[in-house]
Amino acid sequence: MALTGASDPSAEAEANGEKPFLLRALQIALVVSLYWVTSISMVFLNKYLLDSPSLRLDTPIFVTFYQCLVTTLLCKGLSALAACCPGAVDFPSLRLDLRVARSVLPLSVVFIGMITFNNLCLKYVGVAFYNVGRSLTTVFNVLLSYLLLKQTTSFYALLTCGIII
Repeated sequence: MALTGASDPSAEAEANGEKPFLLRALQIALVVSLYWVTSISMVFLNKYLLDSPSLRLDTPIFVTFYQCLVTTLLCKGLSALAACCPGAVDFPSLRLDLRVARSVLPLSVVFIGMITFNNLCLKYVGVAFYNVGRSLTTVFNVLLSYLLLKQTTSFYALLTCGIII
């Protein structure tokens, strides 16, 4: 690279087994875009399922259970596909270790509670208000990390929080 005195950055990256910067940046942009599309689609789908007058589906906890079940089955399916086709699909293998499961149980309970309360919130408030509240989660994470954990935050993270606000 320019700072290390290398004459050809792409040749050096290939020699180290790294992907070129442009390819990595494109992959990151694609992943972030897919996350946005999926996340926003799920919000609107959940709002439709929980608040549609035509469906009259009053089961936010069942919707949460079903979404968690589908996620688990997708992960199991991708894990099996990665075992069958190691070059085509890259997904970690899934195995159940009771010691690890017991240690992450509190975090899992909090996560399920978060999803359940997100769905309950969507049932009773509009999507715009929900998205504003969800966006402010980042700001509150930074604020509470400073107040409770005494962790300082970089200038760029604070700048991002300002943009979010």
